[in-house]
Amino acid sequence: MKPPGKTNIMRMQQTALAEMERIEITQRALVAEKLLAAPDAGAMARRDDFAGIVRLIDLIQTDAVMLDRLKAGMARAAIARSTEVNVDAEVEPE
Repeated sequence: MKPPGKTNIMRMQQTALAEMERIEITQRALVAEKLLAAPDAGAMARRDDFAGIVRLIDLIQTDAVMLDRLKAGMARAAIARSTEVNVDAEVEPE
């Protein structure tokens, strides 16, 4: 599987917000068209999960200590990924 590409916290929040809104709009439309009697409970739970992600990112962005720890962790992860790639590249077949 191809590893995920680069992203940032703002894009993650915008994506979660867009997905939350998409789920809600879809469920409302299905109920309005009488294709569903009530919104699907599983879909609404996913909507609530995305809303939670949006709130979590809001909290992270307002806490300077948390944001610094997140940036440091991301830097450590990037270093770990680069050393894994280098180790794999240096192995020679026998």
